[in-house]
Amino acid sequence: MADVMVVLKVFPEGDETDLDVVSKKLLDKLPEGYKLVRKETEPIAFGLNALVLYISMPERTEGGTDTLEELASSIEGVSHAEVVGITRLGF
Repeated sequence: MADVMVVLKVFPEGDETDLDVVSKKLLDKLPEGYKLVRKETEPIAFGLNALVLYISMPERTEGGTDTLEELASSIEGVSHAEVVGITRLGF
């Protein structure tokens, strides 16, 4: 079974949200088999940045990427999270 690379964009509730804290909390909640590959920030408006996470996860996961979005959205300081890309890794 192959893995997929998911690009998850996490939107903060405001500019006072510490994106490093959000990232650490999400990493602590990731299920077994999920790995953070890369982390970036992306400006979205007037000093407000979104957290962009590249996460490797098993391809055939119950709930698909919905679980990942729900985990991120449940973190304090997060407005919402959405998958903006997905790519299959391996064959």
